[in-house]
Amino acid sequence: MSHHASHETASASDDASLFTAVEVEQFGADDVQAGGDIGKMLSALFLYTVIAMSIASWWTWSSIQEASAKQATPESSETAEAH
Repeated sequence: MSHHASHETASASDDASLFTAVEVEQFGADDVQAGGDIGKMLSALFLYTVIAMSIASWWTWSSIQEASAKQATPESSETAEAH
């Protein structure tokens, strides 16, 4: 257990020397920027999906209504042609 704890301490000191405080602060700022950009992208994709599904639903509904109207119409035309 003591070996593991000493390894963590050595690792923490190595990480601290890799980046300066300014660089760590810049990483944080970059993370905030990336999070905001990802949020905007997900919002735009969600809006696109809602619009696309609305159009597809409307198209499906109107196609079904049109097919129903065509089914009702040929019966009356067939009887008119027979007479």
